[in-house]
Formats: sequence, structure tokens, C-alpha cells
Amino acid sequence: MKKVYSWVVMLLTCIAITSCTDNDLPTDSTSVRDYQTDAQVLAKFVDVNKTLGEYYINENKKNSPMAYVTNKDWEELQLVSPANRARYENELKNLNAQLAIVAQRSDVDQIIYATYGETWIREIKSDSPITLTRNNQAATRSSRSSYGRLTLAYNSESWQSFYAGNRINMQININLMNYTYYFFEIICETNASKTGSSAGGSDPKKVVMSGTTMMEQWQFTWTENSGSSNVYWEFRGMKHAPSDIGSQIVAEFTD
Repeated sequence: MKKVYSWVVMLLTCIAITSCTDNDLPTDSTSVRDYQTDAQVLAKFVDVNKTLGEYYINENKKNSPMAYVTNKDWEELQLVSPANRARYENELKNLNAQLAIVAQRSDVDQIIYATYGETWIREIKSDSPITLTRNNQAATRSSRSSYGRLTLAYNSESWQSFYAGNRINMQININLMNYTYYFFEIICETNASKTGSSAGGSDPKKVVMSGTTMMEQWQFTWTENSGSSNVYWEFRGMKHAPSDIGSQIVAEFTD
């Protein structure tokens, strides 16, 4: 009986020691984070090579006064897993490949590159009668008249038209479901002497906009250079990426 009792005591002691040992094991600090968490960090370090017109990860971006990147962001960058970074950079390569094709198209006037807190407008053609410039002043609904909005759909063209002066403001609202890239185009056509409200105008200008932010607002100004005070504006737009219906890209037009 004593032998049985001794064996029971030894068994319970071993179980207790094993349990304590397992609890004392250090946690794995190098565990891989989920992709969206790492993509959120990487998005802050996306920059544009303006010579090539390509997006890339710039680890030194925190040294730029306009980058809005902190030391904490840089520390988080060091924790991004190689697999997640490779996946993110592959998405940038896919976007760059599409933009390279766009840059060769004869109907595109400008390509807009949007990164974390910054935009760059790449001029493809400089002889357009309509100009698009970045506007750093946010639209104030209480003080500006709204002409309408253009909600972009995936691979389906949306349309909006109105009469206004020769200068109007456009706010682009980006609201994506995940950290991925976006890529869309907007065509602007005007005809100062046009009558009626049928579709179609003259002086077309096509702008392609891209970026890597999940939620963002950008302000732009369209100017029709004839100087007319009564311009017929027509806008058509289409979203090429992302394809999910939950991600929304909306253009709002004001005076």
C-alpha cells in the first residue's frame, strides 16, 4: 500500500512541476501579425519614385518633414513580417504595372499618386484646355454650393453633369474595406457654348488617380481656361480597384 501511495505522490509531483515549467516558458515575441495590421504600418512608408512614376517602400521616409511618420511608426515597421512585406510589395508592383500602361495611353492627361499625407500630380500631357490642381483647403459645406456627386462603381461608368463657373472644386473621398491599393479614372468634358443637358461635351480631359491609403480625403480644383462664366461640366468615372462593393470612392463637386 505504501508503494502505491508513493507512486501516486511522485506522479502528482511530476504533473505539478511540468505545469509550472510550461507556465514559465517565455512567449514568442516574434509571432507573425495578421496581414492587415502590417499593411497599415507599411502604408505609412509608401513613397513615389517621381523619375519612374512608381510606388515603393521608403524606410527613410520618417526623415521627410511632410511624411507624417513618427519614430513609433518606424519601430512598428521593424516588426512587419517578411512574408507580409513581400505580399504588400507585390501589390505595389501590380499597381505600378497598371500605371505604366496608363502612362502610355494617348487619352490620359494626368496621373495622381496619393501616399500617406501627400499627393503628386504627374503631367502626361500639358496642352489640355482644362487644368486640375491640388487644393489644400478643405471644402466647407456651410459656405459652398454643391453641384452633385459621382459615386464610382467597379468596371462600370458613372456620370454627372451640371452648369457652373469656369472653376470648381472636387473632393475625393476614399473609404476602403481593407489596406489595399485603389485605382480609378475620371473624365472631364466641358463646352462653354453647349445648350441643353444631353450627354457629351468637348475639350475632354482624363485623369487617373491611385493610392494606398484606406481612408482619405483629397481636394482638387478644376479650371476651364476659356474664362467663361457659364460652363457645362460633364464628369464620367470608373473604379478599377478594389473590386469589392464595400469599398467606396466618391467625388463631390462644389463651387
